[in-house]
Parts: sequence; structure tokens; C-alpha cells
Amino acid sequence: MRFFRLAWLAVFLSALQPSLFAQSAEPWRPVTPQDLSMTAVKESPGAPAVRLYYSYFKDDNAGFVSEYIQIKILTQAGLKYADAEIPLDPRDSIKELKARTIHPDGTIIDFTGKPFEKTIVKGHGIKYLAKTLTLPNVTVGSIVEYSYVKIWYRARVSLVSEWQLQGDLFTVKERFRFRPFLGAVSVPLEWDRFDRKSQSLCSYSNQAGAPTPRKSKDGLMEVELDYVSTFDSEEYMPPQSDYKPTVMCYYGGRESSSPEQFWTAWQERISKFDEEWIGKDSAFREAAEQAIGGETDPVKKLRKLYARAQQIRNLSFERERTANEEKKEKLKPNESAHDVLQHGYGTHWEIDALFVGLARAAGFDASMIGTSDRYERSFKRMILWIGQFDKAAALVTVNGKDLVLDPGTRFCPFGTLDWRHSSAPAWSFKPGGVFLTTPDGQDSLSKRTAKLELADDGSAKGEITLEFHGQEAFLRRLDGLDTDEAGKRKLLEDEVLAWFPSGSQVKLLDSQGWESTDDPLVARLHVDAPLYASMAGKRLVAPIDFFPTPFKTVFNPSSRSYPMVFSFPFAETDEITLQMPDGYSLEEAPSPRKAGLPGIGAYEISSSLLGNKLTTNRSFHFDQVSFPPEKYSILRNFFKVVQGGDGTQVVVRADQANAGAQ
Repeated sequence: MRFFRLAWLAVFLSALQPSLFAQSAEPWRPVTPQDLSMTAVKESPGAPAVRLYYSYFKDDNAGFVSEYIQIKILTQAGLKYADAEIPLDPRDSIKELKARTIHPDGTIIDFTGKPFEKTIVKGHGIKYLAKTLTLPNVTVGSIVEYSYVKIWYRARVSLVSEWQLQGDLFTVKERFRFRPFLGAVSVPLEWDRFDRKSQSLCSYSNQAGAPTPRKSKDGLMEVELDYVSTFDSEEYMPPQSDYKPTVMCYYGGRESSSPEQFWTAWQERISKFDEEWIGKDSAFREAAEQAIGGETDPVKKLRKLYARAQQIRNLSFERERTANEEKKEKLKPNESAHDVLQHGYGTHWEIDALFVGLARAAGFDASMIGTSDRYERSFKRMILWIGQFDKAAALVTVNGKDLVLDPGTRFCPFGTLDWRHSSAPAWSFKPGGVFLTTPDGQDSLSKRTAKLELADDGSAKGEITLEFHGQEAFLRRLDGLDTDEAGKRKLLEDEVLAWFPSGSQVKLLDSQGWESTDDPLVARLHVDAPLYASMAGKRLVAPIDFFPTPFKTVFNPSSRSYPMVFSFPFAETDEITLQMPDGYSLEEAPSPRKAGLPGIGAYEISSSLLGNKLTTNRSFHFDQVSFPPEKYSILRNFFKVVQGGDGTQVVVRADQANAGAQ
């Protein structure tokens, strides 16, 4: 049953037949005189490089993926493609890796070094590695190529295989091949049948005139494309997978005959499993009564149950343990929600399931749901893949209103979700459950205060206080889980250091609220910025606001093709006090700026002078997260005011007596 819970979210299915095919890297392609002499491609003017050839072959019989990449470097900017990066699971291995550089005169220089390992993503027990290598002696005009075979650490087949047909380079020729497993695949919805049945299917997403995959007698499916244009992404667009032409191949059983049958069959199976795993236990009622105490208000009762669930040790947000460490800690697997309560630890899903059990024991209508990740991809009903719902949450009805709650995510406040799972499609697993949309993201408030002293040499030093609420605090706490106190210090210091000119120094004085769920995260830092103001004769020119402007570059283009999607609504309130040096006075007070878009956001910045201290107050809130392209122009005009106000500089001038002394 534990494996079943992983299987529907997850990720891998077990094959029932040994491998039939051997793996081998593709041989080098002949390089033509035209390839060697190429200096540009008319289909992609100004491109830094062009992909002459790309080949991808995934074989679920032999358990490998092979890739072959051949790139022509056209400009200095294209030299970055001399660095190759091969992502892999830490348990996988790379075989038959070969790479070489071909100069325009046909000289070939083979890569003879060893690739090194690099962690590219690490968090909450999940780690992704990459084998990286730098190809030798690459210059403008060179061709770089490399190929490899990636061997899986154990026999398995992926629930879904995905080919994205467009990339960031124009491609002259590309070839995709997929050989599905030829034997029976243990499909979860067929596990309890004697006449097990499995099949592989392929479908297009965002089809752009691409041909239907050819299928040979041994099951091999193949697509070849010529002259494939680049995919031109934009900042803050919806997931690129919503727009990129993609071929998806996946495995299924009888339920795959139609989308309606697929989602209905899975909903019934998951609902049954959830009900059995959560169960009904007298221990739930006792634990719920202890948590609630004498509270009678339904929402407050639910908050207390939520807090009780979050007291459970959350294994999903701890580093991955070795088998010896698990044995030493004597961590037993949880086979039910009762076990989670008794053991005092559990995974993200298990803690959410326990919370549902506690809520039911207290008389609430509660059930599990699956949520999608709007950062990664939008849910598409026609794609028969339950991995589109990759995270669990709880649905609870209180006072006639449905609340989506997630105590299984560390530091997630009551009544909110990680922004990636807010305003996103979800799937109810209660009997007869339906698809729904999770609530909008919780507003996020940042309060920032700075008191700086400006010196006559243009340097500034002082203290900054940061106070984060909502998602801003939540996300920083999650980042802090992956490190120790020194690492948390560095996270905050690096964030503030990026606001100041090169050569500045930032030191954290103190911080609090890292382990809280509802309290703000507060930090005090000292900053020393030698180049804060620029010197112009007898004047010093300094910014009145050094805090970063949100979405600073997204509104630079004059037009836009794709919708804009931001992470979550937010509000910022800033107060910056700049004390001018002795013998200097303000030349001209900065003009206030103000702008607003009804129902969307508002901005205001103004300054006041008291003695030799200039105090700037700034307020900014942005209340929506999704906008169609036709709204771009009004948003662009609004952010011009924001950028103009935030970019205002103040000029202070040496007084006459002081100027004469200079």
C-alpha cells in the first residue's frame, strides 16, 4: 500500500520482463564543408549558436537514455555552449561519454579530461546532480559535440516520457526515438487483476504541425524534424510546457481508453486507498480533544488541529538519510495515519492525512486532494498522467466554506498554500470528488527600514531592518531548512548585499522567526557601502531608495506575446532615512510620485527633510497575479512610474564655506 501511494504521485512503474536491447552511443555524424564555413543562419538572425543536430533515444527495455548534441558557435556569446551539463539522478550512471571540438579548418580536438559532478538542485531530501565538462579550445566558428548513454540505477520505466521539440537554439535536424517496454508493465490500476493489461500511448501537446511518430514492428516510435525554430520565451510567462510543442508517451491499462474513464478510475482507487489509510481510530478523537481543549469556535478549533499536525516531525523537509542512519534512528515505516500519530513523525502526505483524520474526529467534513504546480505546468485533462497533481493537501468544510490546508508543508501558515499550488487546478479524492481550483495566494507583506549616514566621500553606513510576512517569510524559511545558522546568515547577507554597489559589506546583527509559522521573519543588518553616492564636483548624487524594484526588466519590451503570471500578491512599505554629511545640504527635494490601477495595484513615494535628514517613504502593493497580453501596455505604463520613482536620485551640495575649504 505504501508503494501504491508513491505510484500515483510518482513516478516510476516496475517492469515485469528483463531487458532485450543493448545500449550504445550514436556514432559521430560527418561534418560537411557547409557546417565548417557557416557564420550565420537566416532563419535565426543574430543567433549566438545553432544546433546542427540533436538526437534523443529512450529505451525502456534496456533502461537507458542516449543523447547526441552538435552545436556550431557563431558569436562570442555562443561560447557558453562550450560548457556541457548532463543532469542525472545521483543513482544513475553515465557511460560512453565522448566529446570533441572541431575547428573551421577541420582540425579535431578530442575531450580527454574527466567530467566533474555538480549539484544543480538540492532541497528537502531531493538532490539533482549534473556531470559537467568544458570542451577544449573552443573559439567562434568551432563546432562542439558530445554524446553519452545514461544508465538507470535499477530496472524501471517512467510513467511518462516527454519530448520538447523546441529549444533555445535553432536546430537544423533533430531526431527523437522511444522504444516502450515490450513486455507487460505493472500498471497500478491493473495490480489486482489476473488478466493484467498494459499499453503505451503517445499524444501531442501544443502541436505545431509536427508529424505523427512512426512506429516500427519492435515498438520503436520515431520523429524526425528539420529546421526547427527556437522557442522564444518571455519573463513571467505561464509554464513553457503550456506552449512548447511536445510529444508525450505514457503507459496505462484499460483506464486509458478515454480521459473520462482514466480520471474516474484513478479517483475511485485513490479515494478508496485514502479512506483505508486514514481509517477511524479512537486515538484521533483523544488527540483532537486534547488539541482543541475548551475551544468552541469552529475555525479556531481547526487552527488548533492544524497546529497539532504541524508538531509532527516532518521527514519530507529533512535531508536524505543513509540506510545506516535510518537504522540507527529506528525510523519505522508508517502504514496508517494511526502510525503517524504514535510514531510522531511522517512525510508531507502522511501529515496531511493525519490532519484529515483529526479533523474528522472533531466533526469536520475533511478529505485529501491532489494539487498541481502552476509553475511547472498547467493541468490538461486530455493528458492521461496523474503526475500532473504532484502534491497533497487537505480540503475541510467549516461554516459552509471549503478551506484548502497543507500542514504537511513545513512553516505553511493556516489558510494558505505554497504559491506554486495556489490558484491552481486540484483534484478531490473524496467519494464522488471533482476537479476544483485552489484559493488565490495569500498576500505577502515586506516592511523595510533603513537608517544610513552619508559621508562626504560618497560612502554610507548604517542599519537595515527587514520584516517579512506571508509568502515572503514562508519561502525564506524553506530556504533556511537546507542550511545551518551560518547558512541562514549568509542567505540574508547575500540578499541585502545585492542591493548595494560592488565593494559593499553587509553583516547580520540578529534575526528571529525562522522556526515560526505565523510570526514575521525579522532581521537587522549593518551595511557599509563605500560607493553609495557618486561624486560630481561639489555634489554627491545618491539614490533615495536602494530596495529592489519588482519585475524590473519584465516591462522593458514594447510588446508581449504571452500572458504574464506572477507568484503571489504582495505589499511593500519602506522607510529610508539618509543623514547628509556635515557641511552639505539638499540641493532640491525629490518630487513625489504616485500611480494606481484600480483593483490591481498602487504605488506612492515621497520624501521629507528635517534638519539634515532626508526621509523617504514608499508604499507599493500589487493585488493580482495573472494578466493577458492585452493588459501589458497599461501595466507597462504603471511600472514606468514605479521604476522612475524608485530610480530617483537625490543631490546634496557642499555648503559655500565647506566648498571653499575643499
